[in-house]
Amino acid sequence: MTNLKKILGFALIFIGLSSFVSLSASSTPLEVKVHFDSFPPYLILKGAKRSGIGVDLVEIMNDFQSRYRFTFVTSPTMRRFQLFNEGSYDLSLFDHLHWGWDVDKVDSTDEFLHGGEKYVALAKPNRGQEYFEVFHGKKIGAFLGYHYSLTSFNNDPKILLETYNMELTSSHEGNLLKLLNGRVDMVILTDAFISRWLVLYPEDKDKLLISEKWDQEYHFVMVVRKGVSPTAQELTELLHEMRRAGVLVELWQKYGITPYAY
Repeated sequence: MTNLKKILGFALIFIGLSSFVSLSASSTPLEVKVHFDSFPPYLILKGAKRSGIGVDLVEIMNDFQSRYRFTFVTSPTMRRFQLFNEGSYDLSLFDHLHWGWDVDKVDSTDEFLHGGEKYVALAKPNRGQEYFEVFHGKKIGAFLGYHYSLTSFNNDPKILLETYNMELTSSHEGNLLKLLNGRVDMVILTDAFISRWLVLYPEDKDKLLISEKWDQEYHFVMVVRKGVSPTAQELTELLHEMRRAGVLVELWQKYGITPYAY
């Protein structure tokens, strides 16, 4: 009888420990790897330091729920599809399905942010919006790896240089400084970057002529691999909850983005 009691006691201890381990395992957030590369001001990468709207957004997403832990993986724009296919990451935050994604492999959330890209030139006497009607003969500063409406969304650096006279860099800031220094005639910048720049450097407002028309408009979604957790529907629900709580509007306003579309 004594041996039976000992066996039963050990069995109960084992069951208790198993339950504890199982509970601990189930309470550990599932890591979700998120694409990161320079896309100012949404994603800013300087050396090894990450910043920008996306960093704040992921922090909010992690604070807002406990099932998942979103972490960034640096994946250069020109290799992002290759790295996705290799399984380096499963989620891209500020994206479009028509930016080269295979719709058989990914799903997308509902739109959660509106924006776009505009043409910017130096403000000069007698120069108005008509300046942005003709691109031939102008040297254009643009971002390496980006898809522009002007180029029919072709991002081949050779074609952009030879056909569209584009000078490509990996810095919106660098492109704008080239414009201010007269090294290019025009640049293409995100409206969010322009807004943020003018918040930081209001003295530049009168120096710049910003197009009223868009090169393209963003209807940002999150793109996620099919068959993984979280699903696109889960992410959409999370975004809706964050919007209802008011945290998204606060985030957009922090970066000078007018929340007219949200």
